This record gives sequence, structure tokens and C-alpha cells, in this order.
Amino acid sequence: MVKLRKTWIAMSFFQNNLRFQIIFPLSLIMAIMLAVLSYSIPILVERNAEQHALHTALNSLKQLKSLRAYYTKNVVKKVQDFGVLTPAIKHLGETDKIPLPATMIHDLSQLFDENGSKLNLFSAYPFPNRQHIVLDSFQQKAWLELKDNPSKIISVVNNENDHTILRVAISDQMQVQTCVDCHNNHPLTPKADWKLGDVRGVLEVSIDISSQLALANTLSLWIISCMLIACILLIILFYFLTGKITKQVGNISQGMIALGKGDYETEIPQYSATLETHQMYMAFQLFKTALLERQELEKQQQLFETEKVNSLGRMVASIAHDVNTPIGIGVTATSFLQGEIEILAKKFASGELNEEDFEEFLESSRSSMTILTRNLSSAADLIRSFKQVSVDQMSEQAREVLLSEYFKEVIHSMLPKTKRAQVTVDFDCIEDRTCFIYPGFLSQVITNLIANSIIHGFAEQKNGTITLLISAKNNEVSIQYRDNGIGIADEVLPKVMEPFFTTKRDEGGSGLGLSIIHNIVTQKLNGHIKLTSGVGKGLTVDISFPVLKLEADGL
Repeated sequence: MVKLRKTWIAMSFFQNNLRFQIIFPLSLIMAIMLAVLSYSIPILVERNAEQHALHTALNSLKQLKSLRAYYTKNVVKKVQDFGVLTPAIKHLGETDKIPLPATMIHDLSQLFDENGSKLNLFSAYPFPNRQHIVLDSFQQKAWLELKDNPSKIISVVNNENDHTILRVAISDQMQVQTCVDCHNNHPLTPKADWKLGDVRGVLEVSIDISSQLALANTLSLWIISCMLIACILLIILFYFLTGKITKQVGNISQGMIALGKGDYETEIPQYSATLETHQMYMAFQLFKTALLERQELEKQQQLFETEKVNSLGRMVASIAHDVNTPIGIGVTATSFLQGEIEILAKKFASGELNEEDFEEFLESSRSSMTILTRNLSSAADLIRSFKQVSVDQMSEQAREVLLSEYFKEVIHSMLPKTKRAQVTVDFDCIEDRTCFIYPGFLSQVITNLIANSIIHGFAEQKNGTITLLISAKNNEVSIQYRDNGIGIADEVLPKVMEPFFTTKRDEGGSGLGLSIIHNIVTQKLNGHIKLTSGVGKGLTVDISFPVLKLEADGL
């Protein structure tokens, strides 16, 4: 069971392995191709050797036919015309006789036989001296087929005594009139009605092609061996190349897994061997960069939310501190008034109450009620302003607001801080202008700007002044915020809206105040913000953002 499990695991590994999936099909294709070629190449090479031998034999036969025609026309005819010599079958040893054309061919066949080839000239109408020759099956077939189709080529390959013999036969036609006359007039002729073009016999040549076929087999073996070596080398080459590729892919995939597990410091080697691996490396780097940027944005967003809550908490503490004073005064006034009432009740019960006591009680009551009313109203105003601003900041919902009243509430909610820092806020806003905006975002911008001025701008001075100018036209709200604080140095100004940049880190500064303002104006309000400052020149912040007209119409 364990053995089967290990076998199954090994098979699964190979099936899922990229190198195996590339090498195995390639090896299989090469094996099939090599098997096919190993079968077909010897056949093709052997056929090529046979075709070459066939063409050689045909050339020899055509040359013999040409030689015979030339001999008949230019030798035999002249001999017959002048009568000095006589064409004869038996010419050997005879000085006054020359061989007939057919006899010359038979004589040449003996020379061919001595050189490894055999030449035959045979006919169905032999002269008496060759009537004893018996035609074999190939010669009979050749005569029958060539007689009816003189242009045909008859060939066969036979194995004889461990030798491979190629036999080729072509027709021997009457090509010269002299030959026709000779055959028709010869006293021993078996046929006397020959005409030009008649097939009088068959020319056959037999060639031993054993050596050519052996050479062809050797050549086939060499070709197949070279192909086998080439396939093996190619598979080895692909093995190493795919190993390199799979290593690169594996490194990239391991890097992606490490990134997925939170290891943002992971690195992979830069590959440039191929365009694809380089693109994979670049994709990994882009993915890592995007992941880090997203993580940074999420971290910043989390810090922004934390800072917003902390800011609201600080506002609550400040409001609680400032509300405590008027409420405490109200409690004191109430206690004093209650004491006066008890004294008045005792005097009334004892009958000692006179007109002067009653008038003093009325005066004390009026004074206490005035103090109580004024302080409770102050506390109520602070709580109302804080309530509206805090609700807007936490809800982040768009609604229609009266700009002048809303900014007054925001400024009033910051009153505890501004009073404590001895900062005056001058406010100028167009009256009776309502806009559909995100008041919560806007209150965060104003409160953060005021807090930034108190912490940084007025850190080294008292009696600072903040000027807030608000205008609205062409469906756009414009805000100019100015303070007469110490200002911002030119080399620092471009960095102040970057996240976590602060010059007060040792004093607990988070570096998120102006960054949050920039983020809210540009992303939440879809507006623009510009900072202008210099050492000793205070800070000017110009903000503009569009009114949510479409949302307002939708309401």
C-alpha cells in the first residue's frame, strides 16, 4: 500500500511538473519520428540505390543501341557496299569478316560479364546458331511486354547466391534500313518481313548491386545514428533549458507566495535570458510595488481615521473643560439661590420677614438668575456647536448647509482651544448662501487648520490672529485661511503635506494634520489646495472645491 502511494505521488509530481510536461511530449514526438525515419530511411536509401543502378543500366543499354545503330550505318553498310569484307556471325579468326551488329552485341556481353555486368540480346526469332538458348521467365515477360509497348522499361531485383542482381530490359528495334535489308535477305533469317520500327529483340543488362545496397545500408545506419545522437543532444539541451526556465518560474512563484504571506522584503533575481522571464520579473516587481503602495495607503487611511477620532476626542476634552466652567458657575449660583430661599422661608415662618429682607432676596435672585442664564446659554452654545460638528465629522454625509452659520458653529466649537491659546479668529462669509456639500469633511479641514496654527504657527507667540474668508460663486466654494504666525521655511514648505512629516515629532506631533487636510480637499471634496508661506510671513492656505449640485438636484 505504501509502495503504491509513493508511486502515485511520484506520478502526480511528474504530471504536474513543467519540465516533465515539456520534455515528455518532446521525447515522445522524437521517438515516434525516429522510429518512422528508422523504418523509412533504409527503404528510401535502398530505393535510391536501385534507381541509381537502374539509370546506370538504362544509360548503358541506350549507349549500346546507339553504338549498334552507328555500327550498322557507318561500318556494316560500307562493308556491304564495297564488298572487301563480309559481315558474318562467325568472324573470329577470319581476316575478311567482321561481326554482324547482333554478333558484336553478343561479343560485348562477354566483356561486360568479365567486369561484373552481364549483357544479353535475345529474340523470339533467333538465328539457327542461337536457337538452343532458352529464355527464362524474366526474358519471356520482357519480350511479351516490349513487343507490344517498345518504349516500356522492364526491371526486376533478384537475390542470387547472396548477391542482389538488378536486371533491366529494353526493346531493340529496327532503327536502320540497312539492318532491315540484312535481316530480310540473310539466307538463315527466321523472319523475312521486317520493317523499320519492328521489335526484333530485347537488350538486357544484369548488374550486381550488392555493394551499392551495402553502402546504402551503411549510409542509412549512419543517418539514423546521427539522428539518434541529435535527438538525445536536443533532449538534453531542452532538459537544461527547461530546468533554467522552471527554476526562474519557481523563484518567481515562491516570491509571490512570500508576498502573499506578508514577507514584503522578499526579492527574486532579475532574469534577462528571455523576454518572457524578464516580463515575469517586471510583473512581480509591479505587483510588489502595488502591494506595498496599497499597504501604505491602508496604513495611512487607518492612521487618518485614528487621527480623526483622536482629534474628536481632544475636542471633546476641550469642550468638556470649557463647559465645566459655566456649569460650575451655574451650580454655584443655584446653590446660592437655594440658600437665599431657605433663609427667606425661615424668616417668613418665624414672622421676622420684612420688606427690606424681601427686596434683598429679589435682588439676589435676579443676580443669580442672570449669572445662571448666561453661563447655561454659553454651555448650551458650546454643546450645540460641538454636537453638529462632531455628527458631521463622524457621519461624512452630504447635506445642505447655510455656509455662514455652519462656519460659525465650527469656529465656536474651537473656542476652548483658541481662548486658551489667546488666538483671535476673524470670520467673513457671504450671508444667506446655502450649498449642498460634505460639512463633516469641511469641518475637519477648518479644525485641523486652526489646530495646526495653534501648535506650529503660534507656538512662540501670543495673541495670534487667524483670518477666514469664505466665498461661493459659479457653483464653487473658495476658502482663504491666513494666520500671522511664524510661517514655514521655503525648504520645508513642499514637504508639509506629506504623510508623517512634522517638525514637532519630539513634542508628540504625528505629521498627519496637513496631510489629512490635503487628502480631504483633493480626494473627498475633489478640490484644490495651495499653501503660501515664508519665515516670519505666516501661512496662507487657498482652498476651492465644487458644490455638489447634482446630488442636491437628486434630493
